[in-house]
Amino acid sequence: MTGHRERNDPSLFTGLSFGREIYDVEIHGTGNGQFIGLVKEDGSPCRIAFRGSTVMRDGRRVALARGATAWTDRSNTGETS
Repeated sequence: MTGHRERNDPSLFTGLSFGREIYDVEIHGTGNGQFIGLVKEDGSPCRIAFRGSTVMRDGRRVALARGATAWTDRSNTGETS
């Protein structure tokens, strides 16, 4: 994972080990506390499309989202296996 955790970060990553970075995440705010996003894996047509909202938790703004599997149609993208 690029960078490092700050001392005051929540323990979201406690107990996890990390491998190489292969996912790209793109998040767009809609201007009203809502957001949409997409997770892409390098070299794969598979995606996770998500939407969510920001909430206050313990005095901090937290993004909560729910995702669905999605995929690109390789015949329309020019991608090859």
